Formats: sequence, C-alpha cells, structure tokens
Amino acid sequence: MNTERFWFWLDRLKFHHLLFWTVYYIFWVSMYQSMYQNLFSVGLVTAVYLLFNAACFYSISYWVGPRFYNRRRYVPALLLFVMIVIAASVGLAFSLIQTMHVLGTTYPLQLSMVMGYAIISNITVLVIATGLRQLLGRFRADRNTATVRRKQVEAELQYLKAQVNPHFLFNAINSVYFLIKKNPDLASETLIKLSDLLRFQLYDCSEDTIPIEQEREYLENYMALEKLRKGDRVTLDYRTEGDLHGFHIAPLVLIAFLENAFKFVSNYTDRENIIRVILWREDTRFRASFYNTYEPLPPAEVGGIGIRNVKRRLELLYPDHTFVVSREHDSYTVTLTIPLA
Repeated sequence: MNTERFWFWLDRLKFHHLLFWTVYYIFWVSMYQSMYQNLFSVGLVTAVYLLFNAACFYSISYWVGPRFYNRRRYVPALLLFVMIVIAASVGLAFSLIQTMHVLGTTYPLQLSMVMGYAIISNITVLVIATGLRQLLGRFRADRNTATVRRKQVEAELQYLKAQVNPHFLFNAINSVYFLIKKNPDLASETLIKLSDLLRFQLYDCSEDTIPIEQEREYLENYMALEKLRKGDRVTLDYRTEGDLHGFHIAPLVLIAFLENAFKFVSNYTDRENIIRVILWREDTRFRASFYNTYEPLPPAEVGGIGIRNVKRRLELLYPDHTFVVSREHDSYTVTLTIPLA
C-alpha cells in the first residue's frame, strides 16, 4: 500500500479522532490519578468527562456548523451553540454527581461550581478539538492541492514528451523521402538508422530519466542519419569532454536543439556549412552546446513546436537550468546547462 492510500484510509476511518480521544483519556487519568482512591474511580470519572465533551464537540462541529453556520444562518447557529454547550454542561455536572454517588463518595464542590467546571471543560475541549480539526483540514487541502498539481505536471510532461516523437518522425520521414529517388541505397540505410531511433523512443525513453550514455547514443544515431542525407555539404564537428558517464538526465531534452541545428544550417556553396555539437560535464552540471552557421537572408525563424515543448519540459524538470542563445551575423549557438542530482 503506497503512502497516499495509507493516509487516505486513515482519514476515511477517522483514525485521528480515535487517537485524539485516546490521548485525552490517558492524559487526564494520569493527571488526576493521585486525587482518587483507585484507578477505576479516576477512569470512570474521566470517561464521563470524555462522553459529554465528545457529544458537545460532535454536535456543534458536525451538525450546527455544516447545517447552519456554513449556510450563513448565524442566529440559529449561535442559539444552538449556546443550547448545546449548556445541555452538555448540565448533563456532565449531574452525571459527575451521580458517578461520585456510585463510587460511594460525595462531590466536594457545590452544584454551581460543578456546573462552572463542566462549562469550562466542554468549551475548552471544543476549542482545542475544533482547532485541531481546522489544522488537519488545512493539511488535507494542501496535500490534495499538491497531489493534483503533481499529477497535472506529470500529465503535461507526458504530453510534451509525446509531442516530441511525431515532430521528429515528421522530419525524419521527410529526409527519407528526399533520398528515395536520388539514392535508394542510402535511403535504405537511412531507414535502418530511423528504426534504431524509433526503437529508442518506444522502449528506452519511457522512464523519467535515462543514463547519459543512452541519450548520447540517440544523438549520435540522429547525427549519422542526417549526415547520410546531407553528405559533404555540411561539416559536422561532434565532441565530448569530461566524464560523461554515471549520471542520468531526462530523455529527449537535447534532440530538439540538434534537429534545429540541422534544419537551419546554412547552404553555402563558397564556404563551409558547419554544425558543432559539444557535450561536457563540469562538476555537478551537464552542459550541451549546439552551433550552426546559417544564412541571414532570408531571416530564419529559429524554433518551433519542438523547441517550445523542450523549453517547457526543462522548466518543469529542471527549474534551475540555464538556457543561453547567442545569435551572430551568420551563426547561431544554443548552450544548455542542467544541474545534476
């Protein structure tokens, strides 16, 4: 049984009520044990107090409150409050006197004093129990709000992750379509690479986090697929630095930037078209840099659904991440920094 279900059943079974009255009973028995002849006597008197204190609390909290006060019927609520406190106090006072008679003794106080103590007892317990009930209600509301928020975030993350797949698939199919007539053999090899990438998306990235080695392999397969399509028209510079082993990151948070680099890379004929990808680790931070040359005319609108989705996922998964964009006259660089747990 998970923790949420455990607390749900404790709340539903009103275990906290049982705990409160048990603590109440044990506390007052231990406090007044020395004033009575034996444990049975103090236990019986305390039980009488508990009975009327509980009757007063439950009548007001679960009947007067919901039926009158919460519906803004304040005058009837006030009258019923006073009547219940008085009735419970009168009943407590006479029951204490009768209990003392059963125990073979007389109550050492006059009836008016007994009545005063009964009123004080009922009101004190009512205030304490109502205050605790309000605190538990606030705790329950905060817990429910946190649960709803967590489920909303999880649902949003799953939605955003799911959107990455068709976006990438659309780009990859376009690449294969481009090659089918031009170079069927290369198109076949590209399909094999594509199947490896889809296998990763279907089976390997279902977890919240994956080893960095798997994410690197995915990026490398994508770069190999794009190189098959673009050939020598693009110079790809891929480097890794530092110890890129032994830690996990969220899957599919880097691919959108790599897709963008290939999508918007320049198509010069008189100079190099460059894509540079650098992955490295600095102590407790993982960094990834994506650089590409691009043609300033016509102006390229960098970004799209893939970039927007991954930015939102980064906000939810890594609130402390940094995302730096550097745009020069003919180059574009994105540097992402993710804190490692």
